[in-house]
Amino acid sequence: MSSVTEGERPKLSIQGQIEYMRDERGIKFNIVDETHAAEFLSTSNYYFKLKAFEKNYSTHPETEAAKKAGIAGKYCDLEFAYLQELSTLDMYFREIVLALSLDVEHFLRVRLMRDISENDKEDGYSIVRSFLSNHSNVQETIEIKKRDSYCEQLIDKYSPKYPIWVFIEVLSLGDLIGFCEYYYGQYPARDITIGNLRIVKFIRNAAAHNNCLLNNLADNSGESFKQNREANSFLATFDDLSTKVRTKKMGNRTIHDFIVLLCTFSKLASPGVKKHQLLKLQELINNRFYYHVDYFKGNALISSNFDFLKKIVDKMVSECV
Repeated sequence: MSSVTEGERPKLSIQGQIEYMRDERGIKFNIVDETHAAEFLSTSNYYFKLKAFEKNYSTHPETEAAKKAGIAGKYCDLEFAYLQELSTLDMYFREIVLALSLDVEHFLRVRLMRDISENDKEDGYSIVRSFLSNHSNVQETIEIKKRDSYCEQLIDKYSPKYPIWVFIEVLSLGDLIGFCEYYYGQYPARDITIGNLRIVKFIRNAAAHNNCLLNNLADNSGESFKQNREANSFLATFDDLSTKVRTKKMGNRTIHDFIVLLCTFSKLASPGVKKHQLLKLQELINNRFYYHVDYFKGNALISSNFDFLKKIVDKMVSECV
């Protein structure tokens, strides 16, 4: 049996995790008791994932008074139920991010095919040859994809002489964006923003890999982070959102990227799909996110971000319904 070395944390049993949360972190079990919390950690989620949402809560300061009271460094009024609810909302949020991202990917292909089909300067083959001659790594990626995807027959039949209508079917989202950058670099389209598409890919990948999205709702952008101009221009149309509020909320990477996703989706999707998805999103935000609103009424960070998203979504729905 291996032993824990210096700097490493010991493995804890489920019961040990409960005790650590209670005794060391000050997490309470008044709403969800310890028995049900242990069941949740055994069947629905795991502690390391759940604890990520602690970042949305503050701890007692390391003052002498707090140390004397035994609360220094422990969380202020944090219930296990709050973390459980946030992890559930995060799951629903990742699902809608994936749905919107898949629609963006689909309608980006639709838009690209329309533009190339109507472009008399392109025959459907030359742009693909030119792109591959300048991006040899893409052909290598396609060949790898041939071995472990449903595109095997397409690749076998057409490689390496792809017509554009086949080529876009075998590209990953990242390579599709690269191709769009190449094509629209030669035939500019004012409403296709490559930077926005890369942001969509970033949040899509996070959701697809089950990375937590709602685990840190504070401003976590860093000095090098630049807020998206198009998304901020969209938010500037809201009379009840001050510049200060917009800047602060968009300083959070998840909120920022989700707004960019919404703007990109709204621009590319067909009217029917746009209405359908936005109504689903409104149902999620307005109802499920507020189902346990009492859990978060004492946390301005969480409640203000939920209110921010609600305003955005309500406005978008009102404009398309």
